[in-house]
Amino acid sequence: MLYSESQERARRFRLALRMGIPILLLVGVILIYILKQAKLELSGLDIVLILAVLFISTYFLFFLINLGQAETYIDRMTGAFNRKSLLRTLNERMKAQQPYTIVLLRLDNLPFINDHYGIDRADRMLRVFVHMLDEFLRLNEVKEAVIGRYHGGDFIVGLHLPVQKSLQLMEAFESTYQEIGHISVEYKFLAMEMDTASDLTTLINHLYDTMSQHKSLSLPKQKSEKRINPGTLEREISDAIDGKRVILHYIPTLNTNTKEVDLFEVGVKLETEQSGILPPKKFIPVVNRLGLERKFDETLFQAICKDAVKVRDNLKFSFNISPFSLRNESFVESIKKIAGEEGVSYDRMIIELFENRPIKDIKRYKVILDELRELGMEFALDNFGAQNASFEYIKRLPVDMVQFDREFTVSYGNPKIAALLSAYIKACRSMEIKTLVKWVDNEESLQRFTALGVDYLQGFAVSNRPLDSEMLTKKYGGE
Repeated sequence: MLYSESQERARRFRLALRMGIPILLLVGVILIYILKQAKLELSGLDIVLILAVLFISTYFLFFLINLGQAETYIDRMTGAFNRKSLLRTLNERMKAQQPYTIVLLRLDNLPFINDHYGIDRADRMLRVFVHMLDEFLRLNEVKEAVIGRYHGGDFIVGLHLPVQKSLQLMEAFESTYQEIGHISVEYKFLAMEMDTASDLTTLINHLYDTMSQHKSLSLPKQKSEKRINPGTLEREISDAIDGKRVILHYIPTLNTNTKEVDLFEVGVKLETEQSGILPPKKFIPVVNRLGLERKFDETLFQAICKDAVKVRDNLKFSFNISPFSLRNESFVESIKKIAGEEGVSYDRMIIELFENRPIKDIKRYKVILDELRELGMEFALDNFGAQNASFEYIKRLPVDMVQFDREFTVSYGNPKIAALLSAYIKACRSMEIKTLVKWVDNEESLQRFTALGVDYLQGFAVSNRPLDSEMLTKKYGGE
């Protein structure tokens, strides 16, 4: 037991004594009065039994106090549900009524507030924030909204509303309460309906993964996306995925050993009915927000497979798959089914991995990647060198290729950058990991990186534009 825990236990026992002694004294006085009136005498055994009852009563009070402290529903700082009671309450509510939306609402600048205004003032601000949010939801006729503090400045809100209505409310709250107690507050939020995940814990983890991905990919803030008629945009993107209306483009990548193009990095856009063709920065946040990553990734993989079987068998394709899909064991079965139906060889597919922080459960993640690798698929670390997580992956995951961050190309004139790149290339070669450098836009750069021993090069020096599916088939079609 920790010293702090022993001190708390002693405090609760003293509290039980303070509560119990007045009651026991009162009972003792009454008992003595009754005994005198009845002219009864107590034996030694009777006194022992009375003392035992007093001790047991005191300990029972201590037990009740201890139990009450352990089973408290609220977070003492904010008055919101604590994490344990939050999860229990949400699970109960979600069984009773649909639709039910879970919102992850983050006070994004809380560390700054702690540093510049002090922890005490930040704590008071958090409590005011919770009461403001609760009052705001009540004024908007949202009954019994579940507000819980999940971690630090992260709050989980449970609403008996569709996801679109929930997001509109959060946006309205954000615009209304930009300051709390004369402190400027920055919000970040995501929402998903419960039926998009197998259980509550999975859903919350997914919300955290998605919010982290937004930051790592430097995507626009959600409020920018939502202003483009969120209901229509979400419906169009969902319909485009259901209709498999993905537009692929292929970036030729030169193999410096064979002097031939035998690898293509795949880019993707979505074709919608009213909003036209959307680039990833427009549709990826919505795909993540609606929990459509797996469906989108399956659609993307199928489209790549359909093009892959039309070209030469020695050509490989690298493409990004959502971390959420790669942590889903059933996604492996989807890959098998699609590859089998399309008749494509697994060893022609390279999945690009990119995350901005080390994975907590990397062992489980590795199990899924190993299963895909056993099929013949390969893995590449995208933007290698841009995030510390890359080094953790290369140590512990089955990596076949690293794709260096663009900084190594555009800042190669910096001696430190050049030295780092040279060292990384040598290290990768010793581990039999292939290397790829992008943004090679002239012949001088092409010759320089080839001389350094880079395995693959990509940029205008290799091809002046990406190829669409028709151009790919026409230029590299099988014989």
